[in-house]
Amino acid sequence: MNRKHLCIGLGLLLLIMWGCQTPQAPREKDKQANAYIEQAHAYEAQGNLVEALEQYKLAGTIEPDETIIIDSIERLEKELDRLAETHYQAGLRFRDKGKWDLAKKEFLKALRYRPDHEKAAAMLQQRQPAGGKKFITHQIAPGESISKLALKYYGDYKKYHHIANFNNMSDATQVRVGQRIMVPAIDGVTVEDLNRISAGPSTSPAMVEGEYTLHQIQPGESLSKIAKMYYGDVKLFHVIAEYNGIADPTSVKVGQKVKVPRLESPAAAAPEKPYLPEAAEPVPDVAYAPETDESEPVAPTSEPAPESPDTLQQEVSEPVDQVSEYRETGISLFNEQKYDETIVELQKVLSAAPDDAVAIDYISRSYVALGREHLAANRIDAAKTAITTALDYDDNCRDCNDLLDACRTMEADALRAKGEQQFNSNQYDRAVSTLERALALDPDDPSTADLLFQTNYQKALILFNKQDYLAAKASFEKAIAIKPDCNDCRRYIEESMEAFKEFHYNEGIVFFGQEKLKQAIASWEKVTSVDPDYKDVRQNLKKATLLNDRLERIKKSTAE
Repeated sequence: MNRKHLCIGLGLLLLIMWGCQTPQAPREKDKQANAYIEQAHAYEAQGNLVEALEQYKLAGTIEPDETIIIDSIERLEKELDRLAETHYQAGLRFRDKGKWDLAKKEFLKALRYRPDHEKAAAMLQQRQPAGGKKFITHQIAPGESISKLALKYYGDYKKYHHIANFNNMSDATQVRVGQRIMVPAIDGVTVEDLNRISAGPSTSPAMVEGEYTLHQIQPGESLSKIAKMYYGDVKLFHVIAEYNGIADPTSVKVGQKVKVPRLESPAAAAPEKPYLPEAAEPVPDVAYAPETDESEPVAPTSEPAPESPDTLQQEVSEPVDQVSEYRETGISLFNEQKYDETIVELQKVLSAAPDDAVAIDYISRSYVALGREHLAANRIDAAKTAITTALDYDDNCRDCNDLLDACRTMEADALRAKGEQQFNSNQYDRAVSTLERALALDPDDPSTADLLFQTNYQKALILFNKQDYLAAKASFEKAIAIKPDCNDCRRYIEESMEAFKEFHYNEGIVFFGQEKLKQAIASWEKVTSVDPDYKDVRQNLKKATLLNDRLERIKKSTAE
């Protein structure tokens, strides 16, 4: 034990001999926080605001009281709230126009910018029809559309989105004749109301029960042509379809046999002659036929010749195609400078004809016009979005690149003005960040470069006086990168390094004298990291390390 006590005493004596007093340096600024801030700046410059906000928040966990971090988080949160609301409102507009695919994208964008956007989330959840919701089924007839169904059943064509949403339609403008559509009950319209409206006053002539003609479909025939042949009215094709349980009147095939029921009161255009031959007596379940010439049924001589198969087929088999109407409406809206409405209308054209050159051209021109409007109103982000969208439709857009250059110039001017205000308010950290963004947008602007140089220089001087020498050196280096002929910058860089080494060298001596060997070792290691040959720092570091190891062994031995 005496030997151990002797060793401890010798160690303490060495500590006293090495001791001297110097003030302790302030803690270095946390490098990790700076790394997060720099990454946030990079994301923000790229327009990735969500990722930028995340980096600022990470920096805030390390430096919770740093003004630039707090302000940046607040600024980005406000901007993301604005973007979320903008996309939510755009989604509502697309939904109201029956464009659910586009509406869904906008609602998802709103949730990306603000995951707690309850209204956007609710819209996505409301998309699926509620379980057990009552509805009736309506079969689309020629000339009908979803808006006409809404007018018929709800009394308001603007309520068509109820039907579109219930049927999960991505585009409410695309329906076809014969398609079965679910019409849901809504507030104020019960399923009983729907059934009553659906029944309506009967427009179909009554059929004679059990009496029909069995007709085999020939090439070129359709149900409308057969209705013309037997009833004299192509519009009565649905009578034959319903009698035979045919859901899609356009789906009949050559050789197929259909029953043509006899009507009690033929249509006005029907022939006046009876349906059965004069010698025949109508009996239940016995087929009847119009007068024939040998084996082929023909129209009565008093009637004009049947319409061509193509014409008749078109009346019932073609989908409700309004592409030309949509195109003309879109162009008319463009000429009225209603660019948002133009885009919506012409998107309907592209949903049916994706390569329609006229629609693509006018959509691109509409986005360019919107970009000009946003630019004139100093809405730079909105202008950039509109113009880049125009380029998506027309990559040869002649005005787009010029407009994007104008956006960059305006944004750079705004940032430079903001940076100047921050500089004049001595907010150098924020000014550097703002002016760097401005210079990235307009690298050739000498006024921005000069102001950024001054900001870095002033910031570096403050850091130097605070004895934060490495940070000061970094700011002086940024300044000299802008103005390579800055001799004061070079001098301060050298002085910063000398001051850094001197400070931590003396700091190590103080720690050693206070018997804080680990802290002394850390301080001297900082010196050797930049200048291993500075004074006798290597010898001091070696002695401190050996002494620390020896004391650790003594402590371990004593504990045992």
